[in-house]
Amino acid sequence: MDMTSIPENLKAAVGRTVMEEDTISAAPVASLMATFGLDHSEIRTGDQLPPLWHGLFCNAKLPPDRLGVDGLARDEGLLPAAIDYPNKLFGGARFDFRSPLHIGDRIRKESQVMSFDFKNGRSGEFIVCLVQHRVSNDDGLAIVEDNNVIFRPASPTAVGVSPELEAPPLPHADLTCVITPDPILMFRHSALTFNSHRVHYDRNYVVERGYPGLLVQGTLIARLMLNMLSYEKPDFTISEFSFRSGKPVYDTGDITLGISVDGDTADFWAAGSDGFLGMTAYAVREAIS
Repeated sequence: MDMTSIPENLKAAVGRTVMEEDTISAAPVASLMATFGLDHSEIRTGDQLPPLWHGLFCNAKLPPDRLGVDGLARDEGLLPAAIDYPNKLFGGARFDFRSPLHIGDRIRKESQVMSFDFKNGRSGEFIVCLVQHRVSNDDGLAIVEDNNVIFRPASPTAVGVSPELEAPPLPHADLTCVITPDPILMFRHSALTFNSHRVHYDRNYVVERGYPGLLVQGTLIARLMLNMLSYEKPDFTISEFSFRSGKPVYDTGDITLGISVDGDTADFWAAGSDGFLGMTAYAVREAIS
């Protein structure tokens, strides 16, 4: 790990831990189902929460004066801001599902900054932060979630919008579907996950910073992927899921999702309207004991 080029306030954040407690209530679950066009008329206490939907709960409720101009937390939050690396993006995540969560559960999320790593790649300098979330209910640890957060320097041109000659062929998929990231979908998902990062809903903000459109949340794409898997393979109970962000996906056109299931594994990809991969993902079926 190269810490020499990492700002001091980021170094000081390693080991920082915050706790959030919440109750898995039916209303946010029903609201996200409605957002995805799913039937929510039969939701009941005790119903199992779909994978990744724990993100509706235990989100930090920071007041406006603790947020930066981008809508993210300043130094008072889990992850501090970095003056020389002001652009903060979600790079990917891995989820280990230990036991199910249910509507009505009282849950606790412990979030910890694990590390920072300085990188210098084709797109320039950036910093990768690993954050781990551990979600528990009364039965014990239910989910371990590792997030990669990318800190990038300010640039006259937004990341990922440089012109490309031609997109490469997309990977094989057993099934594909097309999603339109319309403003209603984008707004509802940001609101339900209490994500105030302005790149996802404030068009004036992204235009001023040189982006071609609103940035579609990686977690939104991931949840749409798992919805697709649940519809096609309802008996595929997930024990592990991971995704990695590629080229940014904007709301300037449709998103194509692809899925291939091979026994106890499933592969996913998502491509933006430009034909480039914006995300790849992988799921493992829970072993039958």
